[in-house]
Amino acid sequence: MEREDVCFLMVQARLLIESSVAPQRYRIVEFYADWTVHTVLDRSPACSMTLRDITRLLAENWGPTTVDITSEVSKIIGFPQLRAGLIALFQENDLPVVLFEFSENWKGFVGSLLWLLEGKPIRFPEKPTRAAKVIREETIAIERPRDMVVEGLEIVNYEAKPHWLLHLSGEKAVTIMGVVSLGESAEAFSPSPAV
Repeated sequence: MEREDVCFLMVQARLLIESSVAPQRYRIVEFYADWTVHTVLDRSPACSMTLRDITRLLAENWGPTTVDITSEVSKIIGFPQLRAGLIALFQENDLPVVLFEFSENWKGFVGSLLWLLEGKPIRFPEKPTRAAKVIREETIAIERPRDMVVEGLEIVNYEAKPHWLLHLSGEKAVTIMGVVSLGESAEAFSPSPAV
């Protein structure tokens, strides 16, 4: 598969979700499908929930003896859940799942997907819906150091590897960057031009 094929697959996955009898089962797939085709993602409740959950993770683990933030942020971003969601969606529609079952295929797929997501930020909406307002209020209510809130998330390419980049507000604006991992181990991977 080429990168364009990955984009097409995500668009087709979105269409399968819309025709599913239980579309709510595939929220993570829908989130990634939307992220693939939009230059900025801010209207999905999944965006606000992702930023809230990363804010909570940082607040609970701010200090010298904490969990591996890099892999924990990657888990929140949701690659293991995306993989499981794609497998379930494809099985529901009697489509082959070999692309998602084997580790090397999955790494290649995610590498191409990350390339497609690069430079497409996730952030809180400027004109929030009622649900987004509730999630934003939950985020603000988290007890956190230095009044910091994760305001945005991007995928960036740094030293030929995909990284997540967090934009935090608080006493002063700060960015934090870490290598994207699949969440299965701390081992990072590099995007490949083809799957």
